[in-house]
Amino acid sequence: MQEAPPVPASLVPTPPNAVGATRFLAFGDSITCGVVSAGTFTLVPVNCDSTRDYGYPERLQSMLSTYNPAQAFSVRKRGSGGETAAEGISRLTSDLAELAGPSVPVNSRPQVLLLLEGINDMTSGVSATRAASSVTQMVQIARLYNLTVLVATMYQTYPSAPKGDNANDKIVAFNTELRRQVGGLQNVRIVDLYESFGTNAYGTYVGLDGEHPTPAGYDRMAQRFHADILAQFPVRGGLQ
Repeated sequence: MQEAPPVPASLVPTPPNAVGATRFLAFGDSITCGVVSAGTFTLVPVNCDSTRDYGYPERLQSMLSTYNPAQAFSVRKRGSGGETAAEGISRLTSDLAELAGPSVPVNSRPQVLLLLEGINDMTSGVSATRAASSVTQMVQIARLYNLTVLVATMYQTYPSAPKGDNANDKIVAFNTELRRQVGGLQNVRIVDLYESFGTNAYGTYVGLDGEHPTPAGYDRMAQRFHADILAQFPVRGGLQ
C-alpha cells in the first residue's frame, strides 16, 4: 500500500482558525487523477478512484485537515485520464446531477468546484480560445448548482517525448483567454498555477514527459489551491 506523502507546507504563514467551505469537488483529467511523470518518460499507472493515489486533491485534503483540525473536510476527486474539456462538459453535468442535485441533502453537496482542464484539447490540435471556451462552459454549469468555482490556469508544459510539443506554445494564450472569459464572473476565482510553477519547472515541478507533475509539482498545486481557498473563504467570528 502506498504511503501518504508528508503534508505540504502552507504558503500562508499563519493559516486562519477556520475555513468557510469544507466540501470540495476536484474535477479534471489525468493531472487531477494524480498521474506522475516518471524519469523514464513513462507514466506511473493510476486508478483515478483509488485512495492509494496521492495527487493534488489528496494532498490538499491533508493540508486542510492538518491546518484546521477542528473541521471535517471532503475533497472528492473526479478525474478522467485523457479527457478534453469538451468531453468534460457532459461528464461534469452528469456528476453534478449526481452529487449536487435536488435529491441530495444540502449538507452533502459540494460547495466548491476545483477545476483544471484544457491541456488535452490543445495537444489534440484544438485552439487555445476554443479550449478556454469549453472550460468556461464547465464553469457556468457549476454556477447553475450554486458552486463557487476555483478554476486553474494551466502551468507551462515542455516539448518532450512521447507527445512532442505538449501544446507548450499555446499555454500563455489559453490562460489569457481563460482569464478574459471568466474574469468578473460572480463566485469564480482564478488559481494561478502558471505563476506558481513558473517557466523553468521542467524536471522539478513538471516531469520528464513535459506535461504531468512530479510529486513536488503536486505539492505545489495543493499549496496554491489551499492558499486560494483560504483567501476565498475567510471566516470571521468563529466557525460557520
